[in-house]
Amino acid sequence: TGATGPTGPTGPSGTTGVTGATGPSGPTGPSGATGVTGATGPTGPTGPSGATGVAGVTGPSGPTGPSGATGATGATGPTGPTGPRGYDAAIVPAATVPNLAADADLPAIVAKVNELLAALRGAGLLAN
Repeated sequence: TGATGPTGPTGPSGTTGVTGATGPSGPTGPSGATGVTGATGPTGPTGPSGATGVAGVTGPSGPTGPSGATGATGATGPTGPTGPRGYDAAIVPAATVPNLAADADLPAIVAKVNELLAALRGAGLLAN
């Protein structure tokens, strides 16, 4: 057989084949370094005031203060009208009534009171 001749020119490319199935995901890589903290934002507006709490118990009363100075005496009022005329008759002593015994019983006490009343009536010091 004789020597191989030169290679001929390359022929045209064939049509592209169908894309194959996607392969599985690879493992997750390590986390990156934490970034620097950002600047603090401005303070927000103040919220509404809360409800007023219940009133506390009343405390004890304090001590009584000192009395004030006595005020000035007021003016003397007008003289009142003259009273009725008094009894003109002379007072006559009543009759002597002996003392009641310390151990007197009730009827004796009643009798002694009646005797005193009679003596006062007789002297004109007690109306009938």
